[in-house]
Amino acid sequence: MLAHLSRFLQVGAIGFTIDALLLWALVYQVGWPPILSRVISFIATISVTFVLNARYTFAVRVRESSKSRYVLIQCLGAGINFFSYTALVLGGVLGPLWSLAVSAALSSAHNFLMMRRFVFGAATDKPRT
Repeated sequence: MLAHLSRFLQVGAIGFTIDALLLWALVYQVGWPPILSRVISFIATISVTFVLNARYTFAVRVRESSKSRYVLIQCLGAGINFFSYTALVLGGVLGPLWSLAVSAALSSAHNFLMMRRFVFGAATDKPRT
């Protein structure tokens, strides 16, 4: 499981980079509105990370996976991230950066466990070749 988690975090870093670069390019180079640009960057990022998580993180074929579940889990994770961040900041529990770190950790843990169980299924328990 630790190998899966390590690869999951690597894919997350790649996804964040794609998301940020595409968002930057669309807003600052193409001149698109930030919200539309974010929708496009999110769709691109979800697509890339789905394939990378299937093939690299969990070593399964993409067709053995459920993209709709993947997107749902990502959206739930984003909700957990936003809700926990907002609660920690507005509740005065932590400052913005610590709240970001905690909320990112919570949503990443949720996403990893749910994907392992519901998206990439039993194939995650097979030995990696």
